[in-house]
Amino acid sequence: MERKQQIRAELKEKRNVLTRAQREEYSRKICENLRAFVKTVNPKVIYFYYPLGSEVNLLPLAEELLKEEYSAEAAAPEGRVIAFPRTCGDTMEFYPVTSLSDFVEGRFHIMEPMGELPLTETEPLVVVPGLGFDRQGNRMGYGKGFYDRYFARFPSCRKIGAAFETQIVEEIPAQAHDIIMDFVVTEKGVLNRR
Repeated sequence: MERKQQIRAELKEKRNVLTRAQREEYSRKICENLRAFVKTVNPKVIYFYYPLGSEVNLLPLAEELLKEEYSAEAAAPEGRVIAFPRTCGDTMEFYPVTSLSDFVEGRFHIMEPMGELPLTETEPLVVVPGLGFDRQGNRMGYGKGFYDRYFARFPSCRKIGAAFETQIVEEIPAQAHDIIMDFVVTEKGVLNRR
């Protein structure tokens, strides 16, 4: 456990040493790469996360997809849903949003959606934050286990980690309960572990 805490601290530092300008530029490129991926797989439901601190910021892409969905000339598939997570106790659920103003500050100072009914989609595309990933799809989270528990409940989710290239490491120590990502997107492209 102590080793994992050390790795978390090292990975957080790697992300934090990026300048604000670098994080903004890389986040923009990651949005572009994820946008291209979304066009390819054409999911009806996409679960995003609200960035905290120095995490990859995908809000511009979420906003773009929301505008597509709710515009008269929508190029999005009919009925596409964009959702964000909210925690309660040890569980996490995803709630649909129609605007980036549909949020309030929640636990851990993370912005959470105000929706009333959580989604129970079985095959959404879930964009997952993390401190680090390896090329095999292993993820180092923050140690609370929210995403692992969620994916244990909904195993057919398509999981795509979002990270800066500096967060990609040779190996992330994984345990049996750790859920592997199907893909990881960075500013350099989309890594497919298969």
